[in-house]
Amino acid sequence: MALTEQEQSAISQEEATFFTVKKTIADQITRAEDRLYQENQRARALTSEIHETRRVEDKALLASDEAVSHGLKDHKREEVETLRKQAANPYFARIKLEEELPNGSTTLIEYKLGFSANTDLRIVDWRRAPISKLYYEYQEGSEYVEEILGRERVGTVLERVRVEIDKGNLRSIQNRHGNFTWDTVSASWQNRSSNSHRTKSNDGQLPEILSLITSDQFRSITVDANTAVLIQGVAGSGKTTVAIHRLSWLLHPDNSQLRPSDVAIVVLSPALRAYIENSLPSAGVTNVSVRTYHEWACRSLKTLSDAKDLTVSRPSAPTPLAAIRVKRSLALLKALEAAPRPPASGSPRYAQLQENLLAILAQPETILSHDDSRTLSSDTIALAHRRTLENFNEGILDWEDDALLLRLFQLRTGGTLTNTGTIGTYGHLVIDEVQDLSPLELATVISAVKEHKDLTLVGDTAQNLDVTQSFPGWEALRRHWNFNSEMSRYISLEVSHRSTLPIMRLANFIQRQEPSKTGRHGRTPIWFRCRDESQGIEHVLKWLTKASELFPTKIAAVICATPEDAHFAYRMLQPTFGPRVRRGDSYSFSFEEGILVTDVRQVKGLEFYSVLLWNPSVRAYANDDLGQNLLYVAITRAEENLCLVSWDRPSKILPPFGSSRLVRSMDMTIQDEDSTASNDD
Repeated sequence: MALTEQEQSAISQEEATFFTVKKTIADQITRAEDRLYQENQRARALTSEIHETRRVEDKALLASDEAVSHGLKDHKREEVETLRKQAANPYFARIKLEEELPNGSTTLIEYKLGFSANTDLRIVDWRRAPISKLYYEYQEGSEYVEEILGRERVGTVLERVRVEIDKGNLRSIQNRHGNFTWDTVSASWQNRSSNSHRTKSNDGQLPEILSLITSDQFRSITVDANTAVLIQGVAGSGKTTVAIHRLSWLLHPDNSQLRPSDVAIVVLSPALRAYIENSLPSAGVTNVSVRTYHEWACRSLKTLSDAKDLTVSRPSAPTPLAAIRVKRSLALLKALEAAPRPPASGSPRYAQLQENLLAILAQPETILSHDDSRTLSSDTIALAHRRTLENFNEGILDWEDDALLLRLFQLRTGGTLTNTGTIGTYGHLVIDEVQDLSPLELATVISAVKEHKDLTLVGDTAQNLDVTQSFPGWEALRRHWNFNSEMSRYISLEVSHRSTLPIMRLANFIQRQEPSKTGRHGRTPIWFRCRDESQGIEHVLKWLTKASELFPTKIAAVICATPEDAHFAYRMLQPTFGPRVRRGDSYSFSFEEGILVTDVRQVKGLEFYSVLLWNPSVRAYANDDLGQNLLYVAITRAEENLCLVSWDRPSKILPPFGSSRLVRSMDMTIQDEDSTASNDD
């Protein structure tokens, strides 16, 4: 559809603004590089002069000048690096104001919001809330009265524009006339509905949604630094991104005294750790450690005198579910915290912590007295005790033991190993996928900070993949650890920015939720039902081949229910795709283009342009809460394209094959394969 003259004029004005910014930053970089070169030459000259000077007094004076010059050189280098980063993405929003002056006249002021400030271009760092607040909390035409920089300012918002800039190119403009995106194929601007297109998709990095957040979410991100933030959101709503921007806001010197060395981000999988590490620089967060929970927990244990060279060995066989339930229970946490502690006499030994844990597990009556859920028994506690004793004798830790031993460590020492190598508390912790943490694991992270205000907790109960479903729930969490309304802010994110509307409607069906009403347009997910495994693999290969041809620079993920299924699927795909296909597990996970074969537990928090679900059978996804959550997570990893290929009896959680508009049902048991080849995309 052709653009109107008014629309084209608005786009041209926005392009002119962008090109002015781009050219100015390029000129700034040139000047900054010249200053850096000159300062570098000056520093070298002073260093050379010091070597040639013989008098001690002269050397001292020159050394002082040299130190100043090196300091200036470092400052100039930092300036160049900041400008280069800003050139790739200088700003994401623009706001024009008509503001009243003290003499009664008015003046026009324009600000741009970015990730770092540039005074010459009126780009303000979004973390400077007094200015950015006008963008988030006022619409076009709204009048405002706000105290900004110590002065009451009165005016009207004339324009409020959102843009997306990727690698130094203007990709989308959203203004009063519509949402315009640059189409690289036709080399022209296209007017699309406000939620119809996701212009940026960076494989291996969290998407940027800062320009999309609501005024309530902005207030929650920039709420007083003395407040804990609890973030619950649907899949793809940007929970982790909001948490990182909250951290970025806290790390700005205008907002708190927090330093990167005081902070840690704790996640559950190595894949999500790598994903977040890749994303932090684009949000202006550097030098912040990101660790999996088990890496983070075991750091403290390795400080003990008899555990300096501790190498944690895990059991080769799965832990019995009954023992897991005991070790992840709130009852065991209460028993552990209520147990008498030996008198403090320096740091405990690793063996002592193991002995303490075994002594508590040897008292089933005490543990049962704390079991309000009535799900434990003397027999299951005895099983957990026997297994733990056998494991400790063989130098093995169950995954659940990390939290148990760390909590005992905290109770004995009063702290956790921090980034500085001392036993104490963190300045701030961000915990992602909190819904998969047990009460014991939650206790260890909450006890690792001085006050509750030093926490940002992120999760989604619909994505709880814990086999024991031991997460107490958001309200229970707030009650048990006294997160009252004055000390904490609860953020609910209800709109998915990741998956298209058809994909989200299928996900809503899986969770028995009301279907989403807003979202990006996209293809309806396709479902191939095949007569046997051989035919199923044949259609997997066809669909992946077409996805690779259509989107060669994107990742296509094959998501299986279990690691065993993923290993088998990889072996089936490898002969056809060769080096383009790779495994993604807890030991190896990369975000290069191609085909990634993995299991659903590895992809929590991640997203892929195209996703194929491998044989979503009744065995793979049982008709219970855990099965629903597993399938929901698998489906909502897809941004644009979703395909299901089944050959066993399909999961009962899925919509009825052949009679649901949520999927395009392709029955390959009765259709000729060639008749549907064109529908494989």
